[in-house]
Amino acid sequence: MGRPAAKPTDTAAFADFIREASIRFGIPQGRLKLLMRACRDFSNDEFQVVVSLLDFAHAGTPMPKRASVSQGLVSAIKAVQDASSDPLAEVDDPMSTSEAVEALLWAEGEIQLNRQILLEDSISAAEAAELTGRSRQILERLRRDSRLLALRVGSQWRYPRWQFEPDAPGGILPGLEEVIRSLHLSPAGTASWLLQPTEGLGGLPPIELLRRRRPEPVIELAREQSFLP
Repeated sequence: MGRPAAKPTDTAAFADFIREASIRFGIPQGRLKLLMRACRDFSNDEFQVVVSLLDFAHAGTPMPKRASVSQGLVSAIKAVQDASSDPLAEVDDPMSTSEAVEALLWAEGEIQLNRQILLEDSISAAEAAELTGRSRQILERLRRDSRLLALRVGSQWRYPRWQFEPDAPGGILPGLEEVIRSLHLSPAGTASWLLQPTEGLGGLPPIELLRRRRPEPVIELAREQSFLP
């Protein structure tokens, strides 16, 4: 007789499954584990939200709008969680439709404002290539690999200027790649995170520490605040 199949509760077998699936489908292991948790813990209604988001993405919706909807959902959930002064108290009353829509619109407005601010200090691919001494093709590959930040405007990509440092290796701030990959946020979300003063970094924005060639605490904080396990 053949060897019996490993039980789902077998930790080693589960780890092997995640590792193999990650390689086969090109999905990070942390994301796969999170998806497994969602399949196990979500109710049918909650999982329908996931299905709706997938349909939204597959319909070809532009990434800024997808990010706005996602941030709106996060804001709505946070508003429910903050409704009680007791963090352990149950929330009896769900948000009304108008409250959820208001939270979504507020989040979308803030995202668009932040995006506009980012674009005001951004440069074209040609300018970024000249600034870093790299070809546009290399910069495009770095962007696709989540090693460089860029915001889409029409058919073109705009690169926030502050991520470049001509004196750094490759012309890019040291530690930026690790931060981008650790956070698992949209480019606009990552940029906002980098520019926001942070108490855990002595009140300085993370980008300032990267400029000072002190990437370690920024990378550590990004890993702690990552949306994926």
